Amino acid sequence: MVHWWGSWALIAILWGCGCGHATGGPPPQQDDRPQDATPSHPLNGPRSPAATQSPAAAHSVSEADPPAQVGPPANAPKERGRMVLDLAKHVERAELRQNGVLVLDAGTPAGRKYDFGGWLSGASATATFGATTALLAQNKRLRLSFARERVGAARVLARMRCFSPCKLTTYVNGKTVGHARLAGKTFEVFEVGVPADTLSPGENELLLRVDKSGVAPGLGRQSIALDWVRIGEPALAIPDDAPPTPAELTIDEQSTALRIPSDYALGYALQVPVGARLRGLVSGEAPGQLRVQAITDGQAHVSLLDINVGPQQQKVDVDLGRFAGRVARIDLGAVGADLQLKAPRIVSTARPRGLATTKVRSGTPLARNLVIILIDTLRADKLAPYNDGTRVRTPGLDRFVQHAAVLTNARAQENWTKPSVATLLSSLLPWEHNATKDAARVPAAVKLLPELLRERGYFTGSFIANGYVSDKFGFKQGWHTYRNYIREGRRAKAQYVAADVLEWLDRRPKDKPFFLYMHTIDPHVPYKPPQHFLSMYDDDKKYRGPVDFRASSTLLEKIKLGSIKLKPRDKARLEALYDAEISYHDVHFAAVIEGLEKRALAEDTIVVVTADHGEEFWDHGSVGHGHSVYDELLHVPLVMRIPGLTHGAMRADEAVGLVDVVPTVLEAMGQPVPEELSGRSLLPILRGQEGGAPRVAVAGFMRAWRTASVGKFKLIQRTLKHSWLYDTEADPKEQNDLAQSHPLALRYMRGLLGLSLADTHAAAPGRGGRKGRQRHKQQNVHIDKRTAAQLEALGYIVE
Repeated sequence: MVHWWGSWALIAILWGCGCGHATGGPPPQQDDRPQDATPSHPLNGPRSPAATQSPAAAHSVSEADPPAQVGPPANAPKERGRMVLDLAKHVERAELRQNGVLVLDAGTPAGRKYDFGGWLSGASATATFGATTALLAQNKRLRLSFARERVGAARVLARMRCFSPCKLTTYVNGKTVGHARLAGKTFEVFEVGVPADTLSPGENELLLRVDKSGVAPGLGRQSIALDWVRIGEPALAIPDDAPPTPAELTIDEQSTALRIPSDYALGYALQVPVGARLRGLVSGEAPGQLRVQAITDGQAHVSLLDINVGPQQQKVDVDLGRFAGRVARIDLGAVGADLQLKAPRIVSTARPRGLATTKVRSGTPLARNLVIILIDTLRADKLAPYNDGTRVRTPGLDRFVQHAAVLTNARAQENWTKPSVATLLSSLLPWEHNATKDAARVPAAVKLLPELLRERGYFTGSFIANGYVSDKFGFKQGWHTYRNYIREGRRAKAQYVAADVLEWLDRRPKDKPFFLYMHTIDPHVPYKPPQHFLSMYDDDKKYRGPVDFRASSTLLEKIKLGSIKLKPRDKARLEALYDAEISYHDVHFAAVIEGLEKRALAEDTIVVVTADHGEEFWDHGSVGHGHSVYDELLHVPLVMRIPGLTHGAMRADEAVGLVDVVPTVLEAMGQPVPEELSGRSLLPILRGQEGGAPRVAVAGFMRAWRTASVGKFKLIQRTLKHSWLYDTEADPKEQNDLAQSHPLALRYMRGLLGLSLADTHAAAPGRGGRKGRQRHKQQNVHIDKRTAAQLEALGYIVE
C-alpha cells in the first residue's frame, strides 16, 4: 500500500529500535520492582505530566539503585569534570525515537550509522530535492541495519522515490516482507508489516530493492532516494509531521544546547567512564517533563530522572557511576512540551592517567625537527610499555618511554606494510589512497608527508629496508635523500641502517629543519638474529628442526599454508627467533636515540616510534601477517617524544591510529594541517584537553573487512552480515566474542563504524567527501622478476 506525501523537509536523527526489556544478553540484574512496574519510556507511549508534583515527587527510580539528583547536594564539593561527550555538538551520535518508534533519517549525517557509511550497503551519496535531503543508491539496492530490543512483529514506514516507475521489494533478514509500485515522480510513503518470526533480537537488516533506475537531474543514473524510515509496533501509523532535522535538535549554530521536541527522545550510547555524570540546564516554554533513563545489556530500563520542567532553568546533574565500564544508552525524553537542555554533556570527575600537566598553548611550535622510526612487524604486546608480563628485553625503548607518551590503544589501519605505511605518511585511510594490493602504488595525486614538508623548507631523508616502501610503488615522493636497502641490494640489518642514519644527521644542511624517516626490517622475516640475542630466549645450539630461515626465506608462508608442519618445540623456536630480532633491533634503535642526544638535537626534535603491523603466532590459528584483523596484527606500538610536552612518562588510552600521526606532528611543529586529511591530531589528548566525544579508530583489510575501536571495545565486521565484538581490556587475546550477549554494545559500535566510514565510502573514486577528502582511483604497476625476487627474499610470495 502506497501513500502519497508532499515533499516537506524531513531530516532527522535515527536510531535503535523497539523499546522494552533487552534480550539476548546475560540475565537481568536483580530489581525489586515487578516487571510491569518498569518506568514508562517516552517512546513506549506518553504518560500524563504530573503537573502538580514537585520535581522530587516526580522523580522515579528503581529501589535497587541510589537516587539520581537534579543538582548536587548543597554541601558537595564543586567538581568541574572532564568532557566525555558533548551531546549538542555530537547529535549525530544520538538515536531518535518518537513514542517508541525508531526514526532513521537517511539523508542526514546521523543516518550513516545505519548504512555503514556506504560500505557494501549500496548507498552512494546524499542529494537535496527541494526541501528533502535524501540518501542515494545507484545499483537498485540499499541495505540498512537496525536493532530490535525485543522479539515481536513490527511495521516499517519509509519515504522514498525512484527515478522512473518501479517495483519495490522489501526484505528483512533475507525474507520478502512486501511489494509496492512507485510512480517515480516524487517522494512516496510505503508501509509494510514484518512478522515476528522474521525479526531477531539485536541486529536486523532491511533491504530495499527496485527493478529500474532512472536519470536524476544533475546526478546521472540513480535508483533510490531514501528520505526516512520508521520502525515500530504493528499499529504504527503514518505520522502527521516530519521528524526534526539535526539543525532543529540544536538551539544555535554553535550547538550549545539541545532542543528535544515533545514525545521525542534522544538516546546517546557510550562506554561510561568512572566518575561519569550527566549535566546541563533544562527549561521549557510550557509545562512538561524531562525523563532520563538508561539501558544496558542484560538490564531493563533504569529511570534516572523524572522531573517537571517549566520556563525557569533547572540544573541537571545525574550520577552515571553505577554504569562505569559498561556501554549504556542514556535516553533524554520530553513529555508534554518541547524542552531545551543547555550545555548538555556527560563528564567524568576522574582524571585520566599520565597526561601532560604543562599548559602549552595550541598553535605554539613545540619542535623544529621530526624523526619517525618505523619498526616493521613489531606487535605491541611484545614490549614492556604495553605488556608487563613480556619476556622480551628492550632496554633502549624502556629508557626512551621514560620521557615520552605511550599511546596504549593505537592500531594500524591495515595488516601489511604497503597500505599501512601509505596511511602513516599520507593520513589517508587505505580505501582512500587505494594502495592496498601487491601491484598497487601510491597514486601520484596523494601528497605524502615528505612532499609537504619539503615544500615548506624541510630537508628530508629516508632510510627504508622494505621493498614495498620503494620507488616502484610510489614512495620516493618528496625525499632529498632516498635509500631503499632492498631495491639497491644493500645490507638491511638494523645496524647498517642506524649507521647510515647517524651519518646523514652529520652531513645534512644545518640551516634547515629536517624530517628523517627510518624504516627497519627487523623483526620481519626471515628471522636471523645474532646467536647472542637468540640465546636470551632459546639457548639450544643443537636445534636441528625445520625452523631455519637460512634454508628458506619463505619458510613462514609455507608454515601458514600448511606445507610445513611444526611441533610444539618448533613453534617455540620460531617465536624465540622473533623475540630475539626485537632485542637485537633495540640496541640499534637506542644508538639512534643517543645519537640525537649527542648531537644536541633531542630538545628540538619530535621522535615518533611505531610499527606498520604486528605478527601472529597461532593466536587465531595462523602465523605471519596480512591475513586477519585481530590485534596481534593491528595493535601496534605508538610512542611519541615531543619536547615541551612529554616531560616524563605519559600514557593515553584513547583509541588512535597511524592515520593520526601526520596531523599530530604538523601541529606540534607549528605547521598548517591540510583539511583533507582523515586523521586527527593527538595533541589534545596528550595535553589532557576535552575532545567532545570518544575517538574512533577504524581499520580494514581488502574489501570485506572493517574494524572499529572505541575505548576498550573493538568491533570486527566481515561484510554486513558477520560481527564480532571484543572487550580488549578484559580479553586482549580476542577469544570471547560478545556480539550475541551484548546487543546494545554491538549497535553502539556498528553505528560508530558507519559514522566513521561515511566520508570515505560514500564518495566514488575521484569525488570529494566532507572537507575535500576523496578516494583515489587505484593505480597499478608491473612487478618485474627482479622486484619479485627482492620481495621473496623478505618472505613475501608475489603472485
